[in-house]
Amino acid sequence: MGTKEVMASVFSGVARVYDRFVSLITFGGIHRWQRRLIELMGERENWLDVGTGTGEVLKKLKSSHLKVGIDIAPEMLRVAKEKCGECHFLVADGENMPFKDKSFDRISLSLVFRHLENQERFLKEAKRVLRKGGRVGLIDIRKFAGNKVLLLLMKTILLPIGLLIFGRDKWEFFIHSVENSFSLEEVEEIFRREGFRRVASETTFFGLVFIFVAELD
Repeated sequence: MGTKEVMASVFSGVARVYDRFVSLITFGGIHRWQRRLIELMGERENWLDVGTGTGEVLKKLKSSHLKVGIDIAPEMLRVAKEKCGECHFLVADGENMPFKDKSFDRISLSLVFRHLENQERFLKEAKRVLRKGGRVGLIDIRKFAGNKVLLLLMKTILLPIGLLIFGRDKWEFFIHSVENSFSLEEVEEIFRREGFRRVASETTFFGLVFIFVAELD
C-alpha cells in the first residue's frame, strides 16, 4: 500500500477511540488549541477543515455559513457525521481537492500537516481554492529539543496505553509521524515559498505543540 492508503487504514482503524485518546494524551488541551486556532484565524463564511478526522474543529465553529470537512479515512467521517449534523463531509485528499477555485475563506488542519505526503502540493491547492484574503491555520507537533522527551514517553510510559488502544503497527506509525514533525521556522519557510505570509504563531504544551496561521499575500 502507498503512504496515503496506509494513513487511511490507520485512522479508519482508530476512529472510534481517537477523540478519547487525543483528549487523554493532551490532558484536554486539544480543545483549547482548536478554539484558539479558530480565534486567530477569524471565522468567515466558508470554512474547510482538511484531515478533519472526527470533525472537532468544525463542531467548534459558531458563525461560518458553510462547514466542510475532508479526510481520506472513511470511518473517521462516519464519526464526524454523527457529531456535526450541519457540517458537510466527504472522502477527499488535501493535495487534490475536489472544489472549484476560490471556494473557501479559511482552511484548517489540526494535527494533520506533518502527515501530508507533499506539503507544497497541499499549499498550491489551498491557494487555488481560497478566496482573496484567505487563511490557512495549523495545529501540530513542533520539532525542537522537547521532541526527544515526547518520543521517549511514547516509547516507554505511554507505550502500554498506545498498544492497548491502537495496536503496535498503528502506534509505531504515530511515533514515526512525530519524528517527521516540522519546526516553526520550517513551516513558515514552506508557506513563504508558496506565497503566504505569517499572521500568527504560538507554542503551547511545554513547547511541544504549535499554532500557526498564514494568509495569502
